[in-house]
Amino acid sequence: MERIPIMKYLLPILFAFCFLSCQRHSDNWDTICDVENYIESRPDSALAVLEAIDVEALFSDEERAKYALYMSMALDKNYIDRTDFEVLQPAIDYYESHGSATDKLRTFYYQGRIYCNKGNAEDAMECLIKSINLGIHSNDLRTKARNYTAQGTLYYLYYNWEKIIECSLHACDFYKELGNADNYVTMLCRVSEGYRLIGNQDLASQYLLECENMLNKINDKSRAEYYSALLLHNVDNQSYDNIAYIIDEYLNIVASNEADWLTLANAYLMIGDRISAKNAINKIHLKREKDARYYATLTKIHKAESAYKEALDAYEKFNHITDSLDFILLEQDTQFIEERHQLEMATIKEQEKKKQIIALFATIVSILVLIAIWINSRLRLSRMEKLVAEKEIERYKLLYAQMEDERDNLNALLKQNEELDPKALNAVARRLELLNKFFTAYITDNSDIDRKASKEMEELLEDKEKFMDSNRLAYAGSHPKFIKYLEDKGLTEWEINYCCLYALGLKGKEVGAYIKMRSHYNNSSEVREKLGISEHDTNLGIYIRKLVKTLSE
Repeated sequence: MERIPIMKYLLPILFAFCFLSCQRHSDNWDTICDVENYIESRPDSALAVLEAIDVEALFSDEERAKYALYMSMALDKNYIDRTDFEVLQPAIDYYESHGSATDKLRTFYYQGRIYCNKGNAEDAMECLIKSINLGIHSNDLRTKARNYTAQGTLYYLYYNWEKIIECSLHACDFYKELGNADNYVTMLCRVSEGYRLIGNQDLASQYLLECENMLNKINDKSRAEYYSALLLHNVDNQSYDNIAYIIDEYLNIVASNEADWLTLANAYLMIGDRISAKNAINKIHLKREKDARYYATLTKIHKAESAYKEALDAYEKFNHITDSLDFILLEQDTQFIEERHQLEMATIKEQEKKKQIIALFATIVSILVLIAIWINSRLRLSRMEKLVAEKEIERYKLLYAQMEDERDNLNALLKQNEELDPKALNAVARRLELLNKFFTAYITDNSDIDRKASKEMEELLEDKEKFMDSNRLAYAGSHPKFIKYLEDKGLTEWEINYCCLYALGLKGKEVGAYIKMRSHYNNSSEVREKLGISEHDTNLGIYIRKLVKTLSE
């Protein structure tokens, strides 16, 4: 009997099997995988490549999952926010039980981002935590950093400062390892803010100092984050001396529509500039119906204006928001998501047993609430009056400190400028004489508010314009070409007064401190524009003093 050679039939079968195995992926597989190499640097190109792929031609669940993940990443990198899972769902289904740690990390991070876009903080947090747990062995440090950043942002919604610090420190570690100085500083600012809010000012200062040491290594956006955090820190710690300088630096960096005007409003109040404070809070266009900080600031502004009815209305809104805050936090605190689910299950089982107890307590609580409302309504007005009185004391102290600062600055100016023009010298001397007369008349050991003294102090400080006018007139007599040059450039009388302060020898910080009643940063920018010099050309004070010297030759 003839033997049939087995290999004659076995070899074609093996070849067919190998061919089919190699065809596990479609022709698009390599293209999809290659997108990872440039999705961070060229997200627009990545999106264009992925959009050109026929999804229907993809062979397997693995291909569709990889495509779904990279498409979701590309959309996010191109600032296209999704509020549905239509694109990402194949990746969610597949990487739940397949794929690498990096695939899992990325998939559930972007699932969390979509929940964030939908406004579902609880599900978002669950996905972000799941992402970290499943991707613990992944070396994708960038996604881990973004994940902890997103977690910290969610904890902001619920005032959980400890968790904000924890998540931000994790993000810091990853951004530092990546060499991303910009995001590293941003997270350091968030850590500092967290410590500030829990009352640990030493650690808050420590992290801000670390940020300061990196200012020359970061972009303007991160630098603005630093100055915003620094401003909040100084406001909370009553650090009056640096606030005007920080405001100036912050507004030189950040665009007007991106500025944190609420923080700026509080800062202006700290230095006694209620006009700028009101202008700042009026620039806030976002809905603030549920923002307690907004109404707290608005209350302070109205009190500074002696608009007590408006202050009381703002305080009522503030009080209403804070009264309901504990309930909101209890219902939505994401730190205890899993624990809360377990508690809810246990509560269902015990619900019947507690009905009578709940009814009894409800009655008692209702009575106590009614009593509390009545007491609160009686006390609120007196509390408001007390707050107004305390603010009046603070205002008095601030006015007095401003006058002391002005006297010290003018004395130093006289000592440092022996060759000062006689007319300008005379203007400074007259101003000093006026200040000294006031101190002689009103320095007492009485700690009570002297309303008459307070009013006269305020009037004297506002009288700075007369001094500035006399200084300008002095320069008009001694340096007419200088004054004429400024007039020809279109400078207003106030702006010429402003330039004459620099001509006296005052530095930018001293000028800003002297004219607290006006917006220093706006004047500086407008004067520079009219004189034809940019912020980077030269120091304004140096330019003005050189100009005086040149036009006097």
